[in-house]
Amino acid sequence: MRIFRFICWVPAATWVWARIVVDGYDGWGAWAAAPLLLGTVALSDIFLGVGLLLASRSTHARPGSGDWVAIGVSSLPLLWIAYRVLAS
Repeated sequence: MRIFRFICWVPAATWVWARIVVDGYDGWGAWAAAPLLLGTVALSDIFLGVGLLLASRSTHARPGSGDWVAIGVSSLPLLWIAYRVLAS
């Protein structure tokens, strides 16, 4: 779980990078670059699954521990998509 906590920021960082790239295009260019966002959401989904698997197998994963914060950080792109779906 220590390695997971070290790399949990990767999906959020790739999401920010992909948003910057997509926002740099106008019109159809943004639609053409949008699959970058899909890749980051898939990466976030993989990290979320691995984090939940590691937390379920760990004997030290308590609700206040850093493990759950790492899982939350790795699932930020998924949470952003869920927020946008619910807000619209």
